[in-house]
Amino acid sequence: MKKMAKKAKLKKTNDERILDQHHIEYVETHFDWINKGKDALAEAATMGVDPKSILKTIVLQANKNPKDYLVVCLPLEYELDLKLVAQQLNKKQVHLADNKNLINITGYVHGENTPIGIKIRKGFPIYFDERIKVFEKIAVSAGKIGRSVLLKQTDLVKLVAGEYIRVAE
Repeated sequence: MKKMAKKAKLKKTNDERILDQHHIEYVETHFDWINKGKDALAEAATMGVDPKSILKTIVLQANKNPKDYLVVCLPLEYELDLKLVAQQLNKKQVHLADNKNLINITGYVHGENTPIGIKIRKGFPIYFDERIKVFEKIAVSAGKIGRSVLLKQTDLVKLVAGEYIRVAE
């Protein structure tokens, strides 16, 4: 008699556990934007998710201060305007955090950064592109490459004490 293979159940990420602890509903999703790049946008469309509601999480450093980090989340298809972000936050300048040192800065490697874990672990301020206000649900990294969570935009912003700003023209 042949045994049926069990469907492997994925272990929850720390970020999913945080959402569970705060009683925030979410759906685990898989948007493979690391390996497929722009194909993640097409993947989203086939799932019935607006591609503009899939957010990337970018860690910035302000004024070259090694203790002044902040996080910006914006739709995957938009480019961040560093000068505009600096202006919006009354900073002299902001630049991308050192990619090679992200694990030490945020606790995540490139591709895993998520506003959920960064806020809980590090307390960095979190900013969202104001254009996401129109979406009831958004997707962000679940803290592991290739895994995301789809949740209410307002729940996420509230959880991480986020603010809305303009991050791109």
